Amino acid sequence: MTAPAPAEGHGAMRPAARQVSYHLRFRAVARLALVPVLALLLNELFAASGGLAAPPQGDGWAEGAGSTAESAHLLVRAQEGAGLDAATFLTRYGAAAELAHDELASLMPAGALDSVTLYLYADEAAFATETAELERGFADADVVADPANNAIAISLALFVARTPREAENALRHAMAHIAIAESSGGNLPRGFDEGIALYVERPVSPRLARMAALVQGANQSGSLLTWSDINRPRPPAADLELIGAQAYSMVGFLIDRYGIRPFQDYLSAVGEEPDWRAAMRTAYNRSPDEVERQWRDQLPRWAAGGWKSNLVAGFDLQPASDLLEGANYAAAKTELERSQRLFTELGDAERLTAVDALLAQVDTGIQAEALMTQTQQALEHHTYDRAQQLLVQARGQYARLPEAQQPLELLQTYEAMADAGMTATMTLDEARLLAHRWGDYAQARRATVAAGTSFARLSDPEMSDEARGLLDELDGRQRRLVMLLLALVILTGAWLTLWLWARGPSELDWR
Repeated sequence: MTAPAPAEGHGAMRPAARQVSYHLRFRAVARLALVPVLALLLNELFAASGGLAAPPQGDGWAEGAGSTAESAHLLVRAQEGAGLDAATFLTRYGAAAELAHDELASLMPAGALDSVTLYLYADEAAFATETAELERGFADADVVADPANNAIAISLALFVARTPREAENALRHAMAHIAIAESSGGNLPRGFDEGIALYVERPVSPRLARMAALVQGANQSGSLLTWSDINRPRPPAADLELIGAQAYSMVGFLIDRYGIRPFQDYLSAVGEEPDWRAAMRTAYNRSPDEVERQWRDQLPRWAAGGWKSNLVAGFDLQPASDLLEGANYAAAKTELERSQRLFTELGDAERLTAVDALLAQVDTGIQAEALMTQTQQALEHHTYDRAQQLLVQARGQYARLPEAQQPLELLQTYEAMADAGMTATMTLDEARLLAHRWGDYAQARRATVAAGTSFARLSDPEMSDEARGLLDELDGRQRRLVMLLLALVILTGAWLTLWLWARGPSELDWR
């Protein structure tokens, strides 16, 4: 018996309907599969938007033309006709560039960074033409990074007009773009890329203050851009300086709040996952929207002074050393604690040891200053014995510091005051003992006057009054003695007068 055919609409599927269903499923799966592929293609499109010819072509770049110099991680090639040859450039700027390379290598997840080639252009027109398609951050620059070729193009005539700090920061900025591309596979979006490059520059307070003011103004007016807007492949139609300031504050927030390690994890995650939002969720274990809300919430505090804190600036120990040399221990401690946090998070034991040694010196200085403050208070309260004890301790602390940090004149001044106070106190005590003997009156009075004079110089009214009281007592005794003797003389004279008068003429005549 032939089984009856299923009724249409009750489990039966006609061949045409089945084919349409399979086709729709295939299109849905294909569409999902194409999303990451398209993201990768778009990223590669923007990453490969142009680059320097390596080496550059044209006049002055032929083999043997110009000059070349090399250091540990830098190769410098100067175009023929450049106002500065490669060796001189390396002498003038090489140390700062090598230091930037070293610090960036420490910050990156791999802990290493390839060597970088610097091309010094003598021809500004050629520089503009050959770097036209390179990413320039949110502003034009005379120092442009080419991450694809691990190279930096420099318009030499403009570059040498910069101050040393500006030149150093321009090199650090460009080198940071190379390090970021190397660590993230070129996948880090534009906003984070530029924010990191700005953040690793040496802080320049006026510039950072302006950034803070721009961000504060945008926050108060409600014109802040979202992180998605800032991280578009092409910047939105907004003030590029404001976008850069927001990018800086964004990176500063992530590093200050979460530290270096999640930052490194984020760069690694972006290298594997082109979607920066997914990579952020992986590295920070939070949704990007939550992190962005935290950033917005802390902006008032950041704009009010938090912008002064830059963890990466902790690489530079010179400001702390200068403060330490000037005996500004509290400010030096603030600088060094930032460095301590940085090197602890990086696991850099060698640098951490150097920082700990400086912190120990700072703590010694702070203790010495605290003892000096207590000494001053003891002198103000005229407790001279305590001042002497504190000065002995302060001397011991300062002996552990370089002589340049020892306030020798102040120590000598305080010691002289404490010694004078103790000497005057003992002299007054001695005068009190001598005051009980009439024969020692003169010596007691001299001692009292000397002690009172010393207390007056020390602005010690209490002890001055005691000395004055003793002197008045001694003088009072002397006056009473004089008056007594005078009375005795008068009484004696009166008695003699009375005796002579009462005796009368002699009754005997001896003639």
